[in-house]
Amino acid sequence: MTTWYDAIIIGTGQAGPSLAVRLAGARMKVAIIERKRFGGTCVNAGCIPTKTLVASARVAHIARRAGEYGVMVGSSIAVNMKKVKERKDAVVRRSNEGVEKWLKGTENLMVYEGHARFEDAHRVSVGDELLEADKIFINVGGRASTPPLPGLNRVSYFTNSTKKMSTRGLS
Repeated sequence: MTTWYDAIIIGTGQAGPSLAVRLAGARMKVAIIERKRFGGTCVNAGCIPTKTLVASARVAHIARRAGEYGVMVGSSIAVNMKKVKERKDAVVRRSNEGVEKWLKGTENLMVYEGHARFEDAHRVSVGDELLEADKIFINVGGRASTPPLPGLNRVSYFTNSTKKMSTRGLS
């Protein structure tokens, strides 16, 4: 069975949620599909985690220079990376969960979780569901890319979305 929508949006990154909510607010029947993590690259592996880490580094920098401003700090300044990461993870989690809650609480908007696959120009499947719309917006964001550097395939490295060092080789 096919479910018809006025619009289908694939991806919940930067533009997808705002577009979905705006269309739903205009009384359109809207579906939005998320394969992995609500909020996309910016929320989960880009802008927000980076800004939280930079904020922690900035605070450490300012604390180390406090004496130059007449502020006396009782001991040397140390950075607890475990706590820095915990804070970053909490900020990301709040953002991620906030996007998900916002979408799931919006009238006229149905959230599908899973991999979207085009069946034809107006139909998309998500698991066993078949969705149809005249308007389909692709908002799938980006993925980490590794440059073709000589020797990269012989060393471990991180990307913005890996949790451990990658040893994927490039051919």
